[in-house]
Amino acid sequence: MAPVRNNRALKPQWFHILLALAEGTLHGLGIQRAILERTEGKMRLWPAMLYRSLDALVDEGLIRTVDGPDHDPPDERRQYYALAPKGRKRLNAEVEMMAGWVAAARALRPDSGGGRQ
Repeated sequence: MAPVRNNRALKPQWFHILLALAEGTLHGLGIQRAILERTEGKMRLWPAMLYRSLDALVDEGLIRTVDGPDHDPPDERRQYYALAPKGRKRLNAEVEMMAGWVAAARALRPDSGGGRQ
């Protein structure tokens, strides 16, 4: 797998996975639900895409597998994930890049007919 390049945007599903894990440790279904809720149902990660993405993010060192919370009953089928320091840094860089895009778009004021024509 090729390394994530900081000058390129993350895949949308990777961004949303990192964002979900920024709130804390989650298992796959928890990540899936968090993304579905945050995007108001507009992004649904089906299991194959979700777990391929999770494996790739682990391989990239952006997330890591961890033990589940003590209050959660043990289930060997359930794997928990947490944001790795490299993942937090990459997520912050992505958010800053997106903020720049939004600022540039707002400066054009497309809703008011301003900007270049």
